[in-house]
Amino acid sequence: MRAASPPSANPPSAKTARPGAGPAPACGKQDTEPRGRADVSRYVIIGAGAIGAPVAAQLRSTGVGVVLVARGAHRTAIATDGLRYVRPEGERRIKLPVAGSAAEVDLTVGDVLVLATKTQDTEAVLAEWSWRPVTGGTTAAESLPLISLQNGLDNERVALRRFARTSGAAVQMPSSYLRPGEVVAPGDPVVGAFYLGGYPGGLDPDAEVWATDLRRSGFAVRLVDDLPRWKAGKLINNVVNPVDALYAGHERFDDLAEALQAEARRVVEKAGFDPADLSADPDMRVGLSADLMDRYGGSSTRQSLGKGAGATEADFLNGEIVLLGRLHGVPTPLNAAMQAAVARAARDGVPPGGGDPALPDALLGTTEGTGR
Repeated sequence: MRAASPPSANPPSAKTARPGAGPAPACGKQDTEPRGRADVSRYVIIGAGAIGAPVAAQLRSTGVGVVLVARGAHRTAIATDGLRYVRPEGERRIKLPVAGSAAEVDLTVGDVLVLATKTQDTEAVLAEWSWRPVTGGTTAAESLPLISLQNGLDNERVALRRFARTSGAAVQMPSSYLRPGEVVAPGDPVVGAFYLGGYPGGLDPDAEVWATDLRRSGFAVRLVDDLPRWKAGKLINNVVNPVDALYAGHERFDDLAEALQAEARRVVEKAGFDPADLSADPDMRVGLSADLMDRYGGSSTRQSLGKGAGATEADFLNGEIVLLGRLHGVPTPLNAAMQAAVARAARDGVPPGGGDPALPDALLGTTEGTGR
C-alpha cells in the first residue's frame, strides 16, 4: 500500500500543528459511545525511532495531524531537513512538526499521546508527560488517552497508574532507525500491523477512529478486547531478539530460537496468559521488500547494538520471562542466559553478531541434558 505524497509546505510548530476543527469536548473513561473523527485532533508521538517515525510519516502523508517527539541529532536532522523516509516505493523527505520534550508541546483535549520509546525509557517518559497541563481539560493523565506501541508486558500497566485511558498494541513492524534523520520501513504491502486494544481489556471509545486513521495510512489493524493475550504472544516472538543480535547466521540459530520460545511459552502459560498466535491471520502479515533487505537492521535489540546504545530492551523481554518464571516457579535458564549475554554485549560495545560462538552449544547442551 502506498502512502500519498506528503504535504510540501514547511510544517507548523509543534505547539500549533493541528488540523481542521478546534478542540473536541473531553471524553473520560466513563464514556461508552464510539466517537467521531472530529474528537481526535492530533497524535503526539513520543519516540521517533523505528516505530514512532514511520507512524508519524504515514499519518502525516494522509493529512492527519501529528507531532513527533525526538531527541538529539535525530531531532535536529528532522527539524532541519525533514525525515528521510525509505520505503519500497522510494525515498522521500517528509516535513514533520517535531519537538524535543513535553515542554515544547501545548496539549489540548483531542490530542492522543502515542508512546513509541523503548520500554526501558517508559517510566521517565510518563513522569515527564503525565501531569502536563491540557487546554480544555486538566492534565494529560486525566484528560487524554495514551496508546503504547511498545514491546513487553509492562508498559500499559505502568501507564495505567497515571492514565485512566490506557491502550496498547502488539506491534509487527520491520523497520530500522540506524542514522539520525533516517528511517527505513521495508514492510510490504503494509508498513506494519497493530493488534490494538484497551488495557487491561475492552476498547477505548476512540479505538475505531484510531484504527481508521492507521488503516488509511498504510497499516493493518485488528481491534482486540483481550490485549494481554496478544502482548504475550508478541513477547514469545521477541525473546529471539538477542539471538538475532548476537548470533545471526550461527548454525544453531534456529535451535536456540525455538528453545527460547518454548521456555517462554511455558512461563507465560503458567502465569495465566493464553498467548495469541500473531501469525494466524493472513490479513495481518507484514512482508519484507526484497529491495530493502540490505538496509533492514534486524530486531530492535540488534539495532541497539549497531548504534552502540549501551542498553537494550532485553530486561523487559527475556527479563520479563525470567521475572514471571521466578514468580511462578518455572526455571528459565535460556532466557536468563541470553538476557545477561546481550546486556554484557551492550555494556562492552560488542557489535551485532559478536556473541561468544560457544554459548549456543553450551546452552542447548545444558537444556537438552535436562530434558528442557
